[in-house]
Amino acid sequence: MAEITPTNVTIGAMPNDQHKAAHAIDRDLSTLVATFTEDGKGWIKFEYAKTYFIHNVIIYYWFYTNWIDPNAHCVQSIAFFMGCVDNDNNVDVSVYQGEVKQKSCGTLQLTYGLEQSDQIYTLLCNTGGDTVLFSKNTGIIAFFEVVVTSTDRDWIIAEITPSTVTQGQTLFNDELAFAAKHAIDKDLMTNAASSTGNGAGWLKLEFNRIYAINKIIIFSRFYNNWYRVELCTQNEANFKLCVDISTNTDVSVYQGDVKQKSCGALQLTYGLEQSDQIYTLLCNTEGDTVKLTKNTGHLSVHEIAVITTGILL
Repeated sequence: MAEITPTNVTIGAMPNDQHKAAHAIDRDLSTLVATFTEDGKGWIKFEYAKTYFIHNVIIYYWFYTNWIDPNAHCVQSIAFFMGCVDNDNNVDVSVYQGEVKQKSCGTLQLTYGLEQSDQIYTLLCNTGGDTVLFSKNTGIIAFFEVVVTSTDRDWIIAEITPSTVTQGQTLFNDELAFAAKHAIDKDLMTNAASSTGNGAGWLKLEFNRIYAINKIIIFSRFYNNWYRVELCTQNEANFKLCVDISTNTDVSVYQGDVKQKSCGALQLTYGLEQSDQIYTLLCNTEGDTVKLTKNTGHLSVHEIAVITTGILL
């Protein structure tokens, strides 16, 4: 999972400049964001430039053995620390799409754990949205850092981006769900898929120059698919059927229309976890095009990453 960075962070009421909204994402555990809750001002909002499938919200809170700021009131004694926990506790964390609430990820239930490791909290969201909102009606909202993770995958070292991505017959003619562009959008929630009738089972990634192509990494669907519950993830029998329909895809490198080398056939397994459904095919050849082909069933991938050892031309 990849961390996503908000375009804007705002708070209802800032006690003073030492507790400003920017501290929530400054990667600095010595700075604190805080807001009062009177008059409906008890909120901290994280807004993103697009809709993401939000997986986790991770919150870093005070800890008593606080070598960062030993002069802070909350770490002067265990009694003071417990009082701060009580005052800052029970914050709702929810995902919104615009102004519409999609889901509460849960209530932040702080503990009296004294070590830093005790004060890192993870709330599971698994829903789509463009905003994360922290809110409560009494006490104070306060924490040191927030990390939001999404299904977007990380860029891989030496990964190259194609200039165009096309495919044969988009599955069910549904461009919204199965468009070719989904193969490289770095979003594991989307997938490219084509039918294979009449020679239409292909997906092509074209580059604007010749590269030495080292390997191709393919991300496939996985059964334990919390972000997209669909037919293939309803039960293990359905999942295995979908694997059988989508397996045995040839992955080859071309120079123009001339095939240089087959990197191998994508042999999917019945592994149920996401880590089981990441496949690497070694190519070690030169070309400007990567093409996936299949004659039966469906051709379906969630993501493709092409890795190079350098530009040749």
